[in-house]
Amino acid sequence: MENKIQTTVKTKNQPEHNTTKCLNCGTEFEGNFCPKCGQNAETGRFTLRFIFGNLLAAVLGRDGGVAYTLKNLFSRPGKMIVEILNGKRRKYVSPFPMLFLALTVYILIFTLTGSKGVISSDLDLDFTNNTQENVQIALEIDRLVVKAFHFYLNHYTLCYMLTLPLFVIAARICFGIQNRKRYYLAEYTVGMVYALVILVLYRCVINLIYPISTSIYETMALLEPIAIITALTACFRRMMGFSTVKTIWRSTLTTALYYSMLGVIALIVIFVIAYGLVLKYTK
Repeated sequence: MENKIQTTVKTKNQPEHNTTKCLNCGTEFEGNFCPKCGQNAETGRFTLRFIFGNLLAAVLGRDGGVAYTLKNLFSRPGKMIVEILNGKRRKYVSPFPMLFLALTVYILIFTLTGSKGVISSDLDLDFTNNTQENVQIALEIDRLVVKAFHFYLNHYTLCYMLTLPLFVIAARICFGIQNRKRYYLAEYTVGMVYALVILVLYRCVINLIYPISTSIYETMALLEPIAIITALTACFRRMMGFSTVKTIWRSTLTTALYYSMLGVIALIVIFVIAYGLVLKYTK
């Protein structure tokens, strides 16, 4: 019986595959990106060159970034928001990061220019035939009201951020029942945040004008409600499917309702403070 000799067939040399171990999740993979978490294969130590390159890519990137988002926000805001709501989000900076970036720019300009809201002197109160307790209460309320008004005039953007839910609620009410069924509350928030980005950048322009002309600054500050209506119209017209005139009307109602709710809240706060002062000074 012939002995069978086991032979091994040598295959041709196969090209070596360079694998990378993801520094984020530990997955071994080939290619430029981790298939599990998506992190770039070329993830090294932070250097100034790396940071500067990422900053330029984020701001000036052709396939997306801040510059691309701003370009679309001012050229076709409605279409951009509809695309984002429909899932085409890769090229755009998300609404809240965009808002925080705009706020950062605003704070820098506000600090450098020293621009302030303009307000008249304290309220002219008549204390004739009033008791000492009433005078003290009136002076306290006067001081608090003027201080709060100063804060509002000098921190518009912060007030808009804190009262964003009021803006969203007002828009949801004023843009009709059909659109309330069509869009979630969070989707209204997306449109409203991008509108606030436009508004914050409007404030940046106003503050840049402040060192040049205080009169123009004051005029543009007084026109802020019109700027709000314009921003809302630009961001919501296509989203809601309304005509320009109808969107302007609904945006005007939204702005009026927002200020009305803000006024009611302010009156409630003043009433509570006044009641507390009455209890304090009449013990």
